[in-house]
Amino acid sequence: MADLGDILGSMMSGIIRARGVADEETAALAEIYKENPLLEGLTVPRIRIPELTIDFPVLLEHIKDGNVSKLKDASKIKAAVLLQINETATTNRIKLSSQFNQVFKKKVGEKLTVIHNQDSSVTKEIISREIQRAFTETLTETRTKLTREQKLIIAKNLRTVASNSEFIKKSISTSILGNVRTSDVKEMATPNTVARIKITLREEGLEWLTQASDDGGEKHTLQPE
Repeated sequence: MADLGDILGSMMSGIIRARGVADEETAALAEIYKENPLLEGLTVPRIRIPELTIDFPVLLEHIKDGNVSKLKDASKIKAAVLLQINETATTNRIKLSSQFNQVFKKKVGEKLTVIHNQDSSVTKEIISREIQRAFTETLTETRTKLTREQKLIIAKNLRTVASNSEFIKKSISTSILGNVRTSDVKEMATPNTVARIKITLREEGLEWLTQASDDGGEKHTLQPE
């Protein structure tokens, strides 16, 4: 019995590795063709899998309930946020009024309380967005004027605080446990427990793109062919 996601992931991972092995063999063969005067003018053979369909039965055996993540301590996050914005303002000589600090403190507290009490899973991205929303709303409500650069500096540091959020437990999705062993499917399958899964995989290649970075170095990113 295994998680259905692991079963499908293993199949797709195996196909990717198979394509990689095939490309390694093609590269080795290309070296042979290059060194042989009788072969160097010929096209080097290469195997591709433009589309692959997998159709198989799976015995559905159990559904494993997941967990929703919960924020551990909203008060600690709030304190860290307030400390961070004051440190950022001081370091970068950004003037924030006492009214701004009071409104921002109130809004951060309200939004973190809502996050802490919600039934759905909490993520660091949700916390980050709500903290930044509190910052934006405070700017508007207090009519505080900052330059674009000052806003970016504060927003960046607020995201850093959100990345340090602690959770009572991690979010785990509900999973389906299945069995694809042929003998078990034949012996134990009933119309109510067996399902057929048909997936079609299409090949999409990636290639490295090298660009000069702002600091004078090189930045490597993967792009579609």
